[in-house]
Amino acid sequence: MPVIDVDEADIFVLSNGLQKLNQLTMEINESLSKITSTTSKSSQIFTPILSANTRLTILKRNIESSLDSVSSIKDLASDASKYEIILEQDIREVGLKKFIKVLHKVDDIMDDLKEQSKKTADFRGIVTHLEELVRVGKKNLQIYFANTLNRIQPFDPQVYMTKKVQFPFYTTEDMQELADILNYFSNSERDLTLDIFVKQRGQLVLGSLAFLEPFTKQIMQEKNTPYQKSSSGVNSYTEALVTFLGNESALITELYGKQPEKRAIVLNKVGFPILHNYAKIVKHNIQLTIDDLNNYGLFVFELGENINKVLYVLDGKQFQGFEELIQYEQELRVVAQSLFKDLIQYIGQKAGSMSQLPTDNGVTEATVDIMSRLRKFSEYKTGCLTTICTMTRESWLPKESKNVWTISITPKHAQQLLSCFFSDAIDYLAISLERKAQKILNPNMEPEVGVPNKRIPQMQRIGFFVLTNITLIEQIVQRSEINSVLEEVGAARLVKLKARYVNYFASDWRDLASNLLDQVFVDSTGKISSKDKDQVKEKFRKFNEGFEQLVSNYKTCRITDPSMKKLLKQEIFALVAPMYERFHNRYKDSFKNPRKHIKYTPNELMNVLNSLGR
Repeated sequence: MPVIDVDEADIFVLSNGLQKLNQLTMEINESLSKITSTTSKSSQIFTPILSANTRLTILKRNIESSLDSVSSIKDLASDASKYEIILEQDIREVGLKKFIKVLHKVDDIMDDLKEQSKKTADFRGIVTHLEELVRVGKKNLQIYFANTLNRIQPFDPQVYMTKKVQFPFYTTEDMQELADILNYFSNSERDLTLDIFVKQRGQLVLGSLAFLEPFTKQIMQEKNTPYQKSSSGVNSYTEALVTFLGNESALITELYGKQPEKRAIVLNKVGFPILHNYAKIVKHNIQLTIDDLNNYGLFVFELGENINKVLYVLDGKQFQGFEELIQYEQELRVVAQSLFKDLIQYIGQKAGSMSQLPTDNGVTEATVDIMSRLRKFSEYKTGCLTTICTMTRESWLPKESKNVWTISITPKHAQQLLSCFFSDAIDYLAISLERKAQKILNPNMEPEVGVPNKRIPQMQRIGFFVLTNITLIEQIVQRSEINSVLEEVGAARLVKLKARYVNYFASDWRDLASNLLDQVFVDSTGKISSKDKDQVKEKFRKFNEGFEQLVSNYKTCRITDPSMKKLLKQEIFALVAPMYERFHNRYKDSFKNPRKHIKYTPNELMNVLNSLGR
């Protein structure tokens, strides 16, 4: 057996192993190439599958989300369907409270759906449908609101004012329904109920006042007719307006009690056209008055009172837009203030227009006319006080000497000023009558009025003439509002004025009595000289003649007023009787035949004087 070398054997084994390794490596490489090829093909196959799988996963999540959304609104949609049926019915059938409650619930559902719609647009159609449903529901609610307001239609306010009953107003149930509707719309961006309320209430008030407006077009129905107090249609219009303004304020305050920010807005929107229309009526009547102050002058006081009534109601009630009324009130005040001076001027002109004294020295037409005007003037006491409070006495006083007036001070307060004005008017009437009487009776002399201590020709007749007119003045004062206007100070001035002309009338009697006071003729022994006795005889003679003449003159005076008769008799008696009795008693024993010189004993004289009062 051949011998095998060990090294060769190792080399052989290694070589054989390497060949196998190479063969195996080649096979592995071939396998790897196949795997790479297969992997590449698999990647091409699975990429679309994976993309589809991803889409399916997303779709699954969307479906699950949609199912969750559907599940979450299933109950809301079911409720909405029920509410839709209710909102499509007439509110009167459903009931207002239930209708509003359902509207609130649908509003809540819409809020939820809008929140969901932020995540998906799948329910936009439902939201749109519900929005339309709510819109129609709100529209029906507004119609119901308007219909409720319309339950009061325009009416003739005069019917209610004549009966002295309240204007129509809403029932408690109506007020509650109106308030419920307003509360529902209170948070709306545009609250149409406000416009509805303003329109409906404005039309109601203006429509009702329209019944009265035609009577404000003329102050008096017949032209050239003096105004009669309270006869203007503006009075009724103002009374109704004041009532309406009060009612509107109360209504708006109650309905908008929970919305104070809207209350003032509504008040002004309702009130502005009403007040503007009233301002036009006032302006029209101011012009009518100015065009005929002679007949309508006193109406300015009444018109001013009406404006102030309206302004008083507006004060503190948040109404605006009445600046026109304030302006017209100021214009009226200027016109009213001119009436005071105009009346004083009229007194002087009217009294000065007399061409002769009455044959009986009695009451003149001028006195009757002037006192009639004063009486009417006094009927507007409230308006006069409002006007005169900013005036001074000098604004109406004519240019006369200070001593002709029965008072010299100038009052400050309105009531005192008004009393002073009426007293000044009466003073000026007496002064003007006296001045005209002096001009007629003493044409060659310049009149001097208001000076009882100065001797003027025909003074007794002038005094009687003025006194007769003062007597009528007193009677008119007592029977009219002038009496309350004059008060104590004015009454005292009238007494003082009368006393002045009593002195005029009694001036001749005073002269007659003063003749007995010239000298004292009895000496210390109780005897008088022959010369003095002759003077005493002369005094008795003059007294007898003067007394008889004055008695005769007195009896020609037609004194019909008992109080005037009594007053004059007392004045004459006080002047003559004491003086004569004293003179008589002193000299009655100075004559051998007293009855030859002394015609009257004191008792006989008193009897004659007393007869003057009968």
